[in-house]
Amino acid sequence: MKEKLIIVGLGTNARHVYEFVKYYKLYEVVGFAVNNAYKSADSFYDLPVYTLENLNEEYGRNDFVVFVALLWNHLNRDRKQLYDYCKSRGYKMVNLISPKSIIRGDILGDNCWIHDFVIIQNDAKLESNIAIMAYSLIGADTRVSSHCFFGARSVLGGGSTIGEQSFVGINATVFDDTTIGKKCIIGACTAVKRNMPDFSRFVTKSEDIIIKQYPEEEIEDKLVFSKNVR
Repeated sequence: MKEKLIIVGLGTNARHVYEFVKYYKLYEVVGFAVNNAYKSADSFYDLPVYTLENLNEEYGRNDFVVFVALLWNHLNRDRKQLYDYCKSRGYKMVNLISPKSIIRGDILGDNCWIHDFVIIQNDAKLESNIAIMAYSLIGADTRVSSHCFFGARSVLGGGSTIGEQSFVGINATVFDDTTIGKKCIIGACTAVKRNMPDFSRFVTKSEDIIIKQYPEEEIEDKLVFSKNVR
């Protein structure tokens, strides 16, 4: 019997997660959940919508697991906050791993989403709440901190490290043995060959390459998608 899964979120990505889980028959999805302030409907995909504040009481059982189905809004801050809230409530969180991915490294944490045709090479170490979209490569001996996001076809070269809450865009490449700090933004279709300090963004203008650093309180507002709602 499959474990019962409650998906946290009602946005576009919650729909994608639902279809992913359903397609691969990973869990039995029994409902969705959001914070009370974000509850806009009583059902979604013909399943009940619960509030995170009262999930145990509203679901009426304690034999469920959850998955936070947000992406990268505010440089992964929204997803991190929901993840931390669910952990504080004691909810058991799970990883979603495509059977079409190849995992030779170690996923040490929970609430990770490893999409189709992702390759995680030997001795890579991944922490919690990491999203890696289709066809991406996480090289050997890499270290990926919690709350990071990798767009489709992105590459993290062998021996590299990437700090907490960072973003790597679609088809971007981080070369081998590169250190990326925490809360960094690497845009789509870029190639990073140098280290990046915390709270920085990799920008290309014509043939110039600029690594621009921001105060920590500003960097999260450099990557915002207003429709990525809870």
